[in-house]
Amino acid sequence: MFPEDTGRRYSVKAIFAVIFYLIMPIMAIYIIMESYPELSRERYMQIIWAIIPFAIVMVIISQLSIRYPKGDVRRLALNLAYVVTALLWLLAFLGGGMVLTQDWGPYEFSLHLEKYIILILAVSIFNSIYYVMEWMVYASDDDEDEKMPKSKQEVNAQVDMPTWANLNSLENN
Repeated sequence: MFPEDTGRRYSVKAIFAVIFYLIMPIMAIYIIMESYPELSRERYMQIIWAIIPFAIVMVIISQLSIRYPKGDVRRLALNLAYVVTALLWLLAFLGGGMVLTQDWGPYEFSLHLEKYIILILAVSIFNSIYYVMEWMVYASDDDEDEKMPKSKQEVNAQVDMPTWANLNSLENN
């Protein structure tokens, strides 16, 4: 019922998720808020509070995925959930829309993010394809391992090769 213990207690992917999706964005937003006090502090706090749950879910998913071997359907599901959660994290980080608008003193500027979102979706699709192909390759390896004979007697019976015992009996005759 429970997966095998691989011996590792942490996932490199989980450490990456903590650093890249939680620590670095919070630090960057904090530096921006302190460097430019005229920017909307509430907006940046909303972004921080929006990305924290997604980052925590990504850390949990990446830590759980280490428990299952490559080729396992559960690992595939966790990897695809990681991709979807990363997309949701990015949407939260960008402010939840296709246009990012910010007031800076008397000025207002907008960033249109459609092309970036399309690029990010393409990378996510390629990442998902990679995970599915990884699952297919390792799952097919498991199927071949199940078809392989388990003992020397089975190998000898399939190949019609004599065993050492049979050779010794032939020499004695």
